[in-house]
Amino acid sequence: MTDQNSPTGLVGKVTALYGRFSSRADLLQSVTALALRLVMARMFLKSGLVKLADFSNAVDLFEYEYFEGIPHGLAVVSAFMGTIGETVLPVLLIIGFATRFASAGLLIMTLVISTLVYPFWSGTGINFWWNDHVWWTVSLLAILAYGPGRLSLDYWLGKRG
Repeated sequence: MTDQNSPTGLVGKVTALYGRFSSRADLLQSVTALALRLVMARMFLKSGLVKLADFSNAVDLFEYEYFEGIPHGLAVVSAFMGTIGETVLPVLLIIGFATRFASAGLLIMTLVISTLVYPFWSGTGINFWWNDHVWWTVSLLAILAYGPGRLSLDYWLGKRG
């Protein structure tokens, strides 16, 4: 009779199967990190490219929509900083270079957007706190916490996250 806890017993077989499954599932970590980086990069890069294509419209957005009534000079500086952040940081995410820095920068932008530009507390019911910015925040926090994965320049240049 075979002991259920021995390597040939039921528990041993299930443990070995789980071990093989886990080692294969670990391969998904880098793919998942890349997917998160690409999704978040798309969210911001799309907006940055629109601002870059028509910078005067970007200034108008900051002056008359995002922060209604701010001085024109401050709107220009804000539009410039926002445009740079929304174009450079996503590119860093895509290539996986300075990934945690880029993620932190986009996280700060997300917090500004969700508190100052489109305040999350202006919603009702579940929209009071559950909106697209929650997904952005969680995704950027995951990149910040777990790093870029092996499919990144950071990994290949030896920074390992």
